[in-house]
Formats: sequence, C-alpha cells, structure tokens
Amino acid sequence: MPYKTTDGMKADAQRGLDWRSEFGRGGTEIGIARARDIVNDRNLSEDTVQRMFSFFSRHEVDKQAEGFRQGEKGYPSNGRIAWALWGGDAGFTWSKNIMDSLNEERTMQDIDNSDTITENVRNDAMENEEVNAEEVEAVAAETEIVAEETERFSRDTMSTRAMGAEDAVINADTRRVKIAVSSEAPVERSFGTEILDHKASSIDLSFLNSGRAPLLLDHDPTQQIGVVESVDLDGSARRLRATVRFGKNGLAKDVFDDVADGIRANISVGYQINKLDKEGREVYRATSWTPMEVSVVSIPADRTVGVGRSAVDNLDTQPTSIQITKEFPMEHQVDMEAVKAEAARSAAKDTAEIFRLASKHNKREMAEKAVSEGKSLAQFRGELLEVIGNAPLEAQDLGLTKKEVRNFSLMRAIRAMANPTDRNAQRDAAFEFEASAAAQAVYGREARGLMIPTDVLRQWAKRDINTSDDGGLVAEDFRGGDFVDVLRNASSVMAAGATMLTGLSGNVAIPKKSAASAGGWISSEGGASSESEPTFGQITMTPRTVGAFTDITRLMMMQSSLDIENLIRNDLSTALALAIDLGALAGSGTSGQPTGIKNTSGINAPTAFAGAVPTFAEVVAMETAVAEDNALLGNLAYILPASMYGALKTTTKDSGSGQFVVAPDGSMNGYNAIVSNQVTSGDLYFGNFADCLIGMYGGLDITVDPYTASSSGTVRIVALQTADVAVRHAVSFAFNNDGA
Repeated sequence: MPYKTTDGMKADAQRGLDWRSEFGRGGTEIGIARARDIVNDRNLSEDTVQRMFSFFSRHEVDKQAEGFRQGEKGYPSNGRIAWALWGGDAGFTWSKNIMDSLNEERTMQDIDNSDTITENVRNDAMENEEVNAEEVEAVAAETEIVAEETERFSRDTMSTRAMGAEDAVINADTRRVKIAVSSEAPVERSFGTEILDHKASSIDLSFLNSGRAPLLLDHDPTQQIGVVESVDLDGSARRLRATVRFGKNGLAKDVFDDVADGIRANISVGYQINKLDKEGREVYRATSWTPMEVSVVSIPADRTVGVGRSAVDNLDTQPTSIQITKEFPMEHQVDMEAVKAEAARSAAKDTAEIFRLASKHNKREMAEKAVSEGKSLAQFRGELLEVIGNAPLEAQDLGLTKKEVRNFSLMRAIRAMANPTDRNAQRDAAFEFEASAAAQAVYGREARGLMIPTDVLRQWAKRDINTSDDGGLVAEDFRGGDFVDVLRNASSVMAAGATMLTGLSGNVAIPKKSAASAGGWISSEGGASSESEPTFGQITMTPRTVGAFTDITRLMMMQSSLDIENLIRNDLSTALALAIDLGALAGSGTSGQPTGIKNTSGINAPTAFAGAVPTFAEVVAMETAVAEDNALLGNLAYILPASMYGALKTTTKDSGSGQFVVAPDGSMNGYNAIVSNQVTSGDLYFGNFADCLIGMYGGLDITVDPYTASSSGTVRIVALQTADVAVRHAVSFAFNNDGA
C-alpha cells in the first residue's frame, strides 16, 4: 500500500534541495529524486519506505561527524545535506515506524502458521544443532582470515609513487635515459604511511631486470613508450635506479623529446606489495615488494618531489612536508606534522579530481593552468561550468559517495534477483535496486535486470582489505583501473591503444576531415589563387548490445566472500572484453556485430603473403602502406596470433645478419607486437590503433536466470553491455594474410 509523507519530512527535504542548489554538493541523484518525491507530496510505496529506512540506518553514523549540526565548522556537511534530502529525522522516524508495523504484521502471519513451523523445527532440531556448531567454527575461521588479510593490507594490488627525473642522464643517440625510480620517501595510503624498504632482500627485481618490463606513459598499459633495460639498487642512498630505452613510434618520440627538453620531469613506479610490516603508529614498511613497471607521468602523487627539489636525495637532512622524522616514535610527532600530511594528501586528491573532470570535457590545458596557479577544486569546478555551459560535469555518474560505491554488492543483488520471494534478500539489496533505478533514469535506458552505475564500474577492479574506514572488509580506491581498464587489460585491440569513448548515449556522429585544402602557386602578379576547400565527413556510432554469462551454484551465491564477488566480476568482465575486442578486430558488421578493422572498407591491403609465415619484407610493407597515406603516427603496433609470433621468432630478416623478425625485446620492425589468439591464424594487423574508437554506453545490465539449470541448482548470471566500434581513418591500418 502507498504511504503519505509528513510535513516535517517535506520541510527537511526542501531544505536539502535548497542546500544542494546553493553549495552544489552533498547527496546523490537518488537522494535528489527522493527529496522531490517528498516535497511534491507523492505517496511512497512499501519498497521505497524500505529503501529509506535502509539509507537512514546505514548513514546514522554520519550524524557524529563535524558539520552535521548548526554552529559546527563546515555546516551543513555533505552528510547533513544527504540526510535532509531523504526527509531528515522526521523521515527516519516515519520509515522506522512503518517498517516496525510491517514486521509486526509479518510476525503475526508467521504465528498463524506456527503448527507447520513447529513441525519443521522438530524434524530439523538435531540437524540445526550440528549446523550451529559448524557455523561457530566457520565464524572463528573467518575471523582468523580477516585478521591475516588485514595484516597484509595491499597484497595483490597495484600501487604507484612518483619521483623526480632531475638526476636523468640522457643519451640522445641510443634513446636511453638513466633515472631514479624509487626511494624510501614515505607516502600516505588509505591505511596509513607506507615506506618501501630498499634493502636488496626486500625488492624482487627479477621482472624489472628481465628486459621485458614496460616503460609507460601515466601508468597506462596501452601507452607503452619504451622498455626498462636494467635496474640498479643504490644501497647507500636507499634508492632504485633504472636505465630505460624509449621506442621509435610517434608517441615515444614525443615523450622522449619532452624528457630531453626538461618538460616532462616526473617518474613513477608501479609495484605490488607482498609483505607489509607495522613499524610505528600508522606507519608500515613494505619488506617484500615487486616493481612491475616504470612510468613517465605529468602530475606526481607527491607534489613535494620533482625537478629542482633535492629533498628526495637528502631525506635524512632535508625532510619534506610528509616525511616521518625517524629519531622519534610516531606517537611523539607534533600535531603540525599530521596537519601537513593531511594537507598534502588532500591537495593530491584535489589535483587528481581536477584532471579527471578536465579529461571528461577535453579541457586538460585548463586543468594544467588551474593546478599551476594553485586554484582549488571548487574554483576549477566553477570555471569549468562557465566554459561548458549547461552540460553536467558528471553526465553519466549518479554521484554516489565513496562509501556507497564500496558498499555496492553485486552478489547481494544477485541473491535478491534469484530469490524474489525472500524478504530478507530483498531488504538487503534495497540500496542496489535504488541505485539501479536511478541509473536507468540518468542513462535513459530501461534495464532488463539490474543496471550497475558507472560510479561502481569505475571501481570494478579496486578491491582491497582495509581497517581504517569502516572497521571491516571494504573496497578501497587503492590501484589504478576501472571497468574499461579491466576490458583493456584482457584484450588485444584495447591493449594496442584503441581510443575509449565512455558515457555515450544515443547515436553519435564524430566529424572527420576526409580531404585537406591544397595550396598552389600564382602564375603572375595580381593573379588569383585557385579555390581549394577541405572535405568533411562523419563517423557514426550506434548502440549495440554485447552479452556474456557465467554459471554459479546456489551455494556459491549464498557466500559473502570478497573472493566470490571478485570471481563473478572478473568472469563477466573478461568475457565481455574478449567479445568487444573481437568485434573491434574482425566484426562482420552484420547480425548485430560492429564493423571491425578487418572488414572496414578502405584499409591498406598489400599483396598477399607468399606463405603462411610472412617475410621481414612483407612485414615492413604493411608499415610502408600506412606511411604512404601519411598515417604513421599515434599508437602504432602489430597484432598477430601466437602461432605466427612463434614462427617469426625463428624467421631471419636476411641471410647474413643473424637477426630475426621478432627482436629480442619482443618487438617487430621497431614496433610493439601484441600476441592474441583472438586473431585468426595467418592474419596480421598493423596500424595506429588510436584510430579505432570503442564507445561504451551507460552502465552494465545484469540479469539473473535461476530456471535454465534449476535441476542442478545452478544460477546463470547474464551481463549485457551496450557498445560500438568505429574506425576513424581506414588508411591508418593495414591487414594481410596469405590469401588462403
């Protein structure tokens, strides 16, 4: 039955809307929609009341934070605004009274059926005693596991930290640069202060010394600009140094020139923590860690290091604002140090948010200017809104808080969808269903099942153990990557540097220049120049649906383990990744598929290979074909199947040099070679993969099918993603095989 709201709820909801309008913060799209329902005197359904009670119960702790009450600093806080949007204290009391009444009615209903229940209990009494004993043991075991995981904090996650490149020794002829990679400078993490121990026994340098470790741009695995040739641990300075060699493709050349000119001066290392030991109060030392890649970065996480700042070299004598003074235990540090550390941490977060917003609206130069001038995040937001007009800053986001994103559980929603008559399961998943409804409204698309918001997908691969935020197992923004990154890492076209377009809606038309203006000589004084106009065209992208599914048992579905949640997420994302990747590579353009590179009209198709394995000359001919069309720039790479790659490793370039088509560093013809069994045997691709556009529309649609395999107790989870593929310039690519 519908329930009528109260005047007290209306007053607080209106107050929340007014605050939201005045301050531009607090609450989410879900909260705003709820406030409008309350203010407009709409009767609310039982499901909505249940969701309201769930919201208030989850966020009651926000009332203890500073700024919640009038007169406190920061009033009204984000939590106070969100609380008001849902109807405030009046709404909490109202929803609680209704839920209490409903529960009482259900209890009376259960009592009426007591004879049946009593019989069931009697029959199962002995079995329940046994189960309860097992549950006690299971809880004890789980508690032990949690304690063990909490001790490790960041295992199996990827972290980064920045260094200055002021020590760089540059050899322009060989394109080699010797740089400082890491030091024992403290870095603030979610769990406290992290220090990387620089003893030889603490660092696993096997991968970095293998000659295969990548040199990346901004930690982006699709932007490999070189390779780490060797590393050297300077034990006296407690510093790791590396010699890196830049590639010869367009992007690598540009970055190398900037490094040589002193424009790009920040280096960052990506690493995994294997063991973390507590050293002091909220201070942890990584006594076993593995560096995985080195990156040239624009904005370091720690602004106190960089070109011209020698503090990195003299940590013991010239402490930076976030350094921990080693002569005293942590508990004796003055409060000012904590204040400085928090300020540095906050500044880094604001800088990251400024660049994220700028990237969404193609305003990077505006962001760089704002950061260089020391403008705050609020100032930048205001300036950005003036520039983009009425366009929303976060067109595809719901505005979920960090805590709400962490608490969003795919498995909780799956359990509720698979058991629609289970009241407890429906109540537990109230938040997930509320977020799904809001996402459908924002994206303008109706989900077949549950719509996972982009806010959550952005954190899809970010799972970590943490005790500082909520005192339990939570997801934490601890490593790079989001749902699109997961797709990219599992595929070939996206790994080669395809351009990802996110947040699309409806048909998209992208303008392109198909022919440029041409100049001409004037034959005589006073003569007229010939008319020459550029020709423009369009590339269109249309929403298409790609699907994937995974089967899980009912027993697995009942688990609340983070590992199970991650298993389902990874299964679905990998399956979608391979489907989208194959569509971008060789989609037929029919039967719902996009038109992939292989079937795009106008791509370069040199004379077919003479045999199943191409010669070095045939490999080079593909590069030449692209170069002749002035398209040899951007993310250039070869993509080929494993069988061809293996054969080319033993195929000599000529009869005398002893060199093979696949170089010792794994490259081909000086370009990155990406091996993927997505590629049909005998096929070889080359080109600028930045001209392959992959568009992602809205969130991820999850449906649950408990019926197809119900006899075996298996539940099928189906994921549907709306996406499309387009090739910006056909001549940017070359494709060939033996024609067989």
